[in-house]
Amino acid sequence: MDKFEEIRRDLDEGFARLRKFVEEEVAPETEKHTAIFLREVSEKLTEAAGWLEKRRATRQNDATKVAT
Repeated sequence: MDKFEEIRRDLDEGFARLRKFVEEEVAPETEKHTAIFLREVSEKLTEAAGWLEKRRATRQNDATKVAT
């Protein structure tokens, strides 16, 4: 086997180990953190929507008072 074939084989094995590590270790942890992040964002968006609805209702009430 010549040196280039040996280097290619070593690289292929290294990439296979790296791919396995990413799929088995990194991906699940990333998915876990992404799910947590999305839940936190969802809560913040719900809060923001509530704030906007309250603000809109206040403006409507103010407009009604001015009109009467």
